[in-house]
Amino acid sequence: MTKAHLRAPSYDPRYNRVPGRVMPYRGTPYTVQKMIELALGRRGEQSILVRRHAEQIVSNLRPKDYSSEVIAIYYWWMRAGRYTRDPLHVELLKDPQRMVEDADEGRLVCDCDELATGIATDCLVIGAKARFLTVGFKPGQRPKGLPASRLARSVGPFTHVFAQAQDPRTKIWWTLDPVAGRRVSRMQNRITQVRIYPIG
Repeated sequence: MTKAHLRAPSYDPRYNRVPGRVMPYRGTPYTVQKMIELALGRRGEQSILVRRHAEQIVSNLRPKDYSSEVIAIYYWWMRAGRYTRDPLHVELLKDPQRMVEDADEGRLVCDCDELATGIATDCLVIGAKARFLTVGFKPGQRPKGLPASRLARSVGPFTHVFAQAQDPRTKIWWTLDPVAGRRVSRMQNRITQVRIYPIG
């Protein structure tokens, strides 16, 4: 079998040459803190490339249609690349500018934390408040007597993260989760644990 038969038709070794670093996994709060840093950083909200990218996504919408802006960003990320799980023993994060650059090359691959980071950053660069939610789904994890309205204070085993963005007029927080996709309502109904992380 030749080398060509071992590669996917779109395989390009130049794509593999990218700087990065590996750090030990330190738990969900640490990962989300890194996501916040990436969203707010020079290759996130401060990046002109990321701003121009978000401008293009919302360019055909009516001005000040804030809900449509965040929904358009959500749909762009839903179609932009391929969902792929993290390495088995590594928490992998990419900065928003790297993800936009990969998408421009038709090579975007990311998991839920990276999708959440990209979506939240695009929302930030067009002036929308954004936040991350980590959630768990194991039955029986909700503390007894804790009403749903106070779930944000609970703690537990979190296995998923997504972004939300707020419409400043209606104050509605839109759930922007390409991993759940059309099943977002079902996903939200299964949540037994949630923690909210404001960005900024």
